Amino acid sequence: MTIASGLALAMTLGACGGSDTKGGCSANPTGPGCPATPSPTPPPVRTIIKTGSCNDIGVDTLCFFNPFTTTQKGDLDVTVDWTFPEDSIQALVSSGTCTLDQINGNQCSYIATTPASTTPKPRVLTAKGVAAGTYQLYVGNRGPRTESVSVQVGLTTGGTASSDVGTNAGRREDVRPYAGSVAAH
Repeated sequence: MTIASGLALAMTLGACGGSDTKGGCSANPTGPGCPATPSPTPPPVRTIIKTGSCNDIGVDTLCFFNPFTTTQKGDLDVTVDWTFPEDSIQALVSSGTCTLDQINGNQCSYIATTPASTTPKPRVLTAKGVAAGTYQLYVGNRGPRTESVSVQVGLTTGGTASSDVGTNAGRREDVRPYAGSVAAH
């Protein structure tokens, strides 16, 4: 009787999701004792959250774009293009907003920056794993000519986007002072 009870128990356990060849998890993957099937990762989705332009940016002048808000964590990308290839352009994205005095005094926290440079044109900044919040874009012209710029800000969420922790979050950048500022349109 003991052998028969053990055999019956073994057959019952096999039918409940064991790994036997007559059923188990291969026949019933959602049965008791079977591991959960992982759901597929959704594809990343890029949303354009801001576009804009700024004209008549004199040499050593910084253009202030209106602040923008993200409502979820993601990878932020900013594309900046300008008119004259010989002009040296700098782009900065701050967490929160800053004044010209704060930027010139190196008192602003940035999530992404570029040095003033003529290349690459257009310029693309990327900040990975940016938390939901308010940010502001500034584009500086170091010359030699008066400039016009256009910008596009995107946020990629889902998929593998925002899986990295942002390495630039809250860092200070030593920015050479700007002589003045203009507002974007």
